Amino acid sequence: MPNVGDKAPDFSLPANDGNTYSLSQYKNKNNVVLVFYPGDDTPTCTKQLCDYRDGWERFQQFDSIVLGVSTNDMQAHKKFATKYNFPFPLLEDQGLSMCKSYGVMMLGGLLKITNRAVFIIDKQGLIRYKHVELVPITRRTKEELFDALKAIAK
Repeated sequence: MPNVGDKAPDFSLPANDGNTYSLSQYKNKNNVVLVFYPGDDTPTCTKQLCDYRDGWERFQQFDSIVLGVSTNDMQAHKKFATKYNFPFPLLEDQGLSMCKSYGVMMLGGLLKITNRAVFIIDKQGLIRYKHVELVPITRRTKEELFDALKAIAK
C-alpha cells in the first residue's frame, strides 16, 4: 500500500461519463482526490459522495479534481451518478488493478469490494494525504479534505 510521500500509482480506467481517466493526465495541472468507496447508492457512500458534490466548487478552488472509484459495474455507476447529479466521474475498477495497487481491497482482496479510502495526490504525482477507514460506515468529510488541500497549497 503506498503511503504519504510516495509516488502514486498511475491508472487508466473507464468512467460513467464515457471517458477514460488516468492519473498522468493531471500531472502538473491538478491535485487529484481519489475516493475509493464500497458501493453505489449505499447509505454511507451516498452521504460521502453527496458531501463532495456539495463542495465541488471549493475543490476546484484548490485546483483539485475528484475521482470516485469502486468495483461496481458501469451500469450501477451511471445510475448512481445520474440520481445524485455528481459533477465528478465514477471510475469502474472491475479488474481490481487500481484498488490493488493502492492497497484498498477489503479483507486483503478476499471480497471484490474496496475499503472506503481517500488519497490526495499533488500536481507532481506524490501522495500528500491518505486515510483508509477502519470501519466502512465512517467517512472523511469535505472539510477535512479542504484542510489537507490547504496544507498542500502552502
